Amino acid sequence: MIIKLTGRLTHKGTNYAIVETAGVGYQVYLSSGTLADLPGGGEVELWTHEHVREELHDLYGFRSERERGLFLELLDVSGVGPKMAQNIMSLGKVEEIERRIDASDVAWMSRVPGVGKKTAQKIILELKGKLTDIGSSDPLGSEVVSALMNLGYSREQANQAAVQSEEGPVEERLKAALKALVR
Repeated sequence: MIIKLTGRLTHKGTNYAIVETAGVGYQVYLSSGTLADLPGGGEVELWTHEHVREELHDLYGFRSERERGLFLELLDVSGVGPKMAQNIMSLGKVEEIERRIDASDVAWMSRVPGVGKKTAQKIILELKGKLTDIGSSDPLGSEVVSALMNLGYSREQANQAAVQSEEGPVEERLKAALKALVR
């Protein structure tokens, strides 16, 4: 699993960028705001989420851990996939999206292609009040949560297990979290 990617920006597409690191070019899907913020041809650092389905491995990139956290929260909403979550992320900065969700702004959320009134209401219902902890000060804990979610556990299960895991390297925390989930 790739959590962070640092390298040279070699190409910008309509909804993706190619970041070259150690001689390998990675295609990373980005929100329109993140894509616009990237410097042309310079060194970039992106937080990422690797989405695996069947034989495809897609990388979604973010400028901050907080932005990545919001994306993962959106993925937890049933019916929201990575493309829809990325389109929602293109509505604005993380703070604005969080504010609009907390304000139950269904009309604003419905501007996203593929997000109707019912989907917007579902997103708001499931995320309202949950977004204040995004980008916590424990990056290792968020790596454990992300790894557990990639293994098929829900965000709630992953968060509970990550909290129970001991301090230490990610590998040890992940083992402890998995043991807690098996019990």
